[in-house]
Amino acid sequence: MDVLRDVAAGKLVPASFQRPYVWRGPDVEAFWTSITKEWPIGSILIWEPDASVDVSRVGRTRLGPIEPAGEPKGIILDGQNRLATFAWSLRMPGDPMPDLSLLSEAEREVWGSKQLFVFDTHERRARFAHEDEVMGEHLIVPAGIVHDSTKLWPFIRKREKQIDISDEAITWLDHFGKAVRSAQCTTTILDRASPADALDAFRHIARVGVPMSEQDFADAMAWALEDAPAAPSL
Repeated sequence: MDVLRDVAAGKLVPASFQRPYVWRGPDVEAFWTSITKEWPIGSILIWEPDASVDVSRVGRTRLGPIEPAGEPKGIILDGQNRLATFAWSLRMPGDPMPDLSLLSEAEREVWGSKQLFVFDTHERRARFAHEDEVMGEHLIVPAGIVHDSTKLWPFIRKREKQIDISDEAITWLDHFGKAVRSAQCTTTILDRASPADALDAFRHIARVGVPMSEQDFADAMAWALEDAPAAPSL
């Protein structure tokens, strides 16, 4: 996905008027479950302002732990938590952490203690792990690099000098790499819009719709049960 490559390259930052990162551990796990099961992960709205816009005023200075090397290419209007989660998932053991005082409360809770989200080939599951555990006696790979052979294979070759790695473990990882590469996400580019237009688009997205209640969700889930009643005619 181009948008994930842009995240890794430091080309995207959240809009300055967005709320901070708010996802907690279960949200991160649900996000990666969606990817590994090849479920859609929603839509992303990116604003690519023209050269007359001062990006330093309309965009934040980082996405997750990634700070742009130069002026970012796009400003995230919708999808910040998903893309920041992917950015955090790119962290490798020993990578520098941002100043904790600059992180949101949720970022400090989920990522501030040097936690990584990983694929554990020994336990055959995705989970959180401290970065020290990644260099332990089993092959544990940061989730954000499984789709990128330029990062995954150097990491595996390094680990092969330290531990035994089975063909089954590589096959298991390859499955998830393919799932990430084929992740289903709709990206809309708001090209050369003014800051006022970008803010208007954000306000519309933030306010449209009504969240599902617990009863709405329970009713929807009931249709998946064997004894669910017939769907009402419309």
